[in-house]
Amino acid sequence: MGVREDLLAAAESLTDNGMALFSPAELIAKARSQGSTYSDSTLRTHIVSVMCGNAPDHHSTKYRDFERVARALYRLTSDRPGAARVATQLVSPPTRTAEPRSTPEPKVSAVAVAHDDEWFWEGNVQAAVVSHLAQQGWQIMRVASTSSNEHGVDIEASRDGSRVMIEVKGYPGSTYARGARKGEAKSSPPATQARTYFGNALLAGLLMRSESTEGRVVLAFPDMATFSNLAQRIAAPLAAASIEVWMVSEDGKVTEGNPD
Repeated sequence: MGVREDLLAAAESLTDNGMALFSPAELIAKARSQGSTYSDSTLRTHIVSVMCGNAPDHHSTKYRDFERVARALYRLTSDRPGAARVATQLVSPPTRTAEPRSTPEPKVSAVAVAHDDEWFWEGNVQAAVVSHLAQQGWQIMRVASTSSNEHGVDIEASRDGSRVMIEVKGYPGSTYARGARKGEAKSSPPATQARTYFGNALLAGLLMRSESTEGRVVLAFPDMATFSNLAQRIAAPLAAASIEVWMVSEDGKVTEGNPD
């Protein structure tokens, strides 16, 4: 199947299981669990632009499969054109009109990127970690909804009898993302708020470790100087508590282990 078909199948699966609203990270994770092999950037571009009916038109081919209902929150459109035809393709062998695996990744303009979220947003970091785990043979057991601030372990996976629990944090933006002050500049610099994010992640990691002495406990952050510096400074206590730190780069690469 092509990118569009992979994402439609994943979205319909989420919807059938009661998740009518989903974030790009959740949809990408579901597509991965169903066998999609496209890159995160290709999947995300299709979700937020190519397949989103109310997104800015930056591509020669555009569909109205998804609707953006809030920041990083999407749903299937019930009246999307060709819905019946796509449903047939999902259960039929690919035809010549199906999108080939060799299709080049669409170019993403600066406007299209701004329409979704920065690479260091928590949902994008979470999606990169889920993709990394899937590529390493882990079975994804749980992916918390970042868009609704769902409580609990952000990512949980298993492999060969082993378990990993991951707390994910993003890097704060310089402006308010929601509420009455949306778009206004924050009074404190992002680096200051990032230290609070790190402290919250550390507490979550310690709680996970105290509740489970077995399995791996991981804190995942975007690869920003504030996070890497703090991880280096408390490397010894982290090691003593058997808590790992993973860093996610802008291109989606995940580096396991505390930064040197």
